[in-house]
Amino acid sequence: MKTNSFSVLILFWLAFLTSFSSFAEFEARLINTTDIVIQDTDIWRKINNEPDSPPASLEALKHLYRSSAPIKNSLVNQSGAYVARLKLNNQTNVHASWFVRINANFVDQGLGFWESVQFLNTGVINFSQHGDINTPKLMHTQAFGLPLSQQESGYLWLYIDAEHYALPLSIDIINSTSFYHKQFITNAVTLFSIATMLTLAAIALILYLKTRLTVTLACSAYIGLHGLGWAAASGLIDDMFNIQSINTSYLGIMIFPFAIASASQFTKLLFNFDSLHKRLAKLFNGLSIICLIAGLILPLLSFSISFAISHIIALIWVPLAIVIGVKMLIYSDFRAKYYLLGNLLYGLSMFYYILSHSDLLTGQQHAELIVMLALTGDCFCILLSLAAWLQQKKQDYSHTYYQARIDPLTHIGNRYALSEALTQVDDKYIITFIDYDGIKQVNDKLGHNQGDALLRYGAKTMANALDSKGEVFRTGGDEFVWLLNSQSFSNLPSAVEEIEQMMAQCQNALQSKWPQSGISYGIAHAQESSNQSECLALADERMYQHKRSKYQHPVAEDV
Repeated sequence: MKTNSFSVLILFWLAFLTSFSSFAEFEARLINTTDIVIQDTDIWRKINNEPDSPPASLEALKHLYRSSAPIKNSLVNQSGAYVARLKLNNQTNVHASWFVRINANFVDQGLGFWESVQFLNTGVINFSQHGDINTPKLMHTQAFGLPLSQQESGYLWLYIDAEHYALPLSIDIINSTSFYHKQFITNAVTLFSIATMLTLAAIALILYLKTRLTVTLACSAYIGLHGLGWAAASGLIDDMFNIQSINTSYLGIMIFPFAIASASQFTKLLFNFDSLHKRLAKLFNGLSIICLIAGLILPLLSFSISFAISHIIALIWVPLAIVIGVKMLIYSDFRAKYYLLGNLLYGLSMFYYILSHSDLLTGQQHAELIVMLALTGDCFCILLSLAAWLQQKKQDYSHTYYQARIDPLTHIGNRYALSEALTQVDDKYIITFIDYDGIKQVNDKLGHNQGDALLRYGAKTMANALDSKGEVFRTGGDEFVWLLNSQSFSNLPSAVEEIEQMMAQCQNALQSKWPQSGISYGIAHAQESSNQSECLALADERMYQHKRSKYQHPVAEDV
């Protein structure tokens, strides 16, 4: 009987030790100037049978804690509900405010209970994504304040539930000065980056409304969707609108495929792959379609799978964009330098970001800020590449416009330029229709080079004679038109007389070099016709009358 009693006593003692060991916790001694970082191994316990709702009381949370076992590994890329118990001792002699920061990007439910040894419990602390109304707005993570009296000690009980833990679920206990400093930097960088991206997207959208060029719309979507995605992932949208129906921090991952689809189309249009590199055009069209399909099905999948798919898309896009930038730079494409620089910044930061969400690189708490700053730089570069593209298009258009409206031989306006000029004049204009005489003789006797020289010299002479009174246009082989502003003359009769004098001067200049040449012309003004076409036809008719009069009364040649 004694042996049995002793065995029972031993078993009871072992059971007591096991029960006590189940409450083993991390103990932190809090000093004003010291921040404490508690790694996520050995402090969290997985709740195997997750409750339908979070624990409503400290006793319920204790029960969950007792019925679970410690997790030895990091919680990176895990999901579900976890509980923890931390022993805290405020070793200062004054009342101190501490902040507890849970390094989790996506938090569906987060509850804290402070069990003081000296005082009554202060109640539940809600730091979940939707319940953090009274907690500090610290983007990219969750935090809550913990005021402690002098020499106060106790136990901090934590409950957290999320569909995915992108980072190690470590806990920082920070003094108020350090907390507000870090909060300011994090919030400032986040707001600056998001505001910059959305502003650049708005600029690109305005360009689209003005130009209706698809590349500007793709650029706006590329930049804007990245900005909206980070506004969601950082918690900014939740902090601004307090949306209760969904956890908006998940939307960043959901938006990302659409951003890459836009980036793919922007790249294709920026480098004109449709006409210059058809295989690359098919590649980027295919990538856009895949990203669009992925973006549509991600909401139907678990968030962990969606998170993995978005990261796979990033791993595909980043090297592809860099390779394209290098390839276009080799082709001396003027847009590639901005595109490559931006994607190098974004690619390196995204590589670092992905590593921080894996077991290969842990403990990196500012990966999001680095990516956002790099992405902001990328967006600047992308907009610069778009500006360079638009500048080139403007130059191409100006060159085409010039070639279409400028006569290549005489470098004055052609028939199309005259048509445009006629549509812009008011009812105060004079038209002079001009036809060279003797051009055939010059070509036959002296050669076409001399004929061309005559046309060039005549055009230059007429332009100098007109000065600011009007413009000269070449409308055919040896046909020219003067379009004059009648307000440049004192009255209509004096205008006709002055035009005739200028014609005589031009003819004398031509005949001094090519004696066999001459000028026939006809003058008409706006009051003589109902529109510009009739006025031009009238001037043309008078030009032929002038030419016929020369043949009827030929000028005697010098003997």
